[in-house]
Amino acid sequence: MPVERTFIKLGLKHMELEEFLERELGRAGYGGADIRRIPTGTRVALYAERPGMVIGRKGKSIKHLTDELAQKFGLENPQIEVVELTKPELCAPVMAKRIAFSLERGISARRVGYGAMRRIVNAGARGVEIVISGRISGERTRSQRFYRGYLSKAGEPAEKLVSHGYAAAKLKPGIAGVKVLIMPPDVSLPDEIKIPAKEAPKPEEAAPAMVAGEKKAEAKPAEGEQAEEAKPEESEESGDTQTQ
Repeated sequence: MPVERTFIKLGLKHMELEEFLERELGRAGYGGADIRRIPTGTRVALYAERPGMVIGRKGKSIKHLTDELAQKFGLENPQIEVVELTKPELCAPVMAKRIAFSLERGISARRVGYGAMRRIVNAGARGVEIVISGRISGERTRSQRFYRGYLSKAGEPAEKLVSHGYAAAKLKPGIAGVKVLIMPPDVSLPDEIKIPAKEAPKPEEAAPAMVAGEKKAEAKPAEGEQAEEAKPEESEESGDTQTQ
């Protein structure tokens, strides 16, 4: 099999797994998954708003999910870890689903877009972009874009540092798509250079230096006094020589 087909097959498998998790954990506020191979099997970290719904009563839901991942998708010894989202406003998939749900309830796209953007910015995001496109209000398709802050659009920062979220809203005129891009506040960009500030001397280190300076100052007057005492002695010796 060519290498290109291998990558395409892996990508399709990943998309099927993502759709399965969104369908099973949609009510729990699913916010994405991180799948990694470990020596003992496969580690699956699930991010959700309500971890209790993912685990289920006495762990029934998570056991069923573990069996499904092993049988349908062939994951070797899947070990599921549920992580609670402390700030759902900074998770693009969660916000995209919220916007789609609000559109389905009949709220105008302009009001929903500005409200979601305000909540995301207040949560501390560096930048956000929301695009709502489709048959929003009428038979003709159009798109509305809501943007604020700084957001990387190309390169590795756009792929790894920006959170991407997509959702679809089923409206009466047709389907509307929602795309959300969020840059979290704690990311460090490659072009940002931080120069460390000089540390001030500690009080314990500054005290001995002050004491040493005081000792030198005391020593200087002492030398001056010795010079003054030596001058009268020299004058007395010169007087004795004159008398002789």
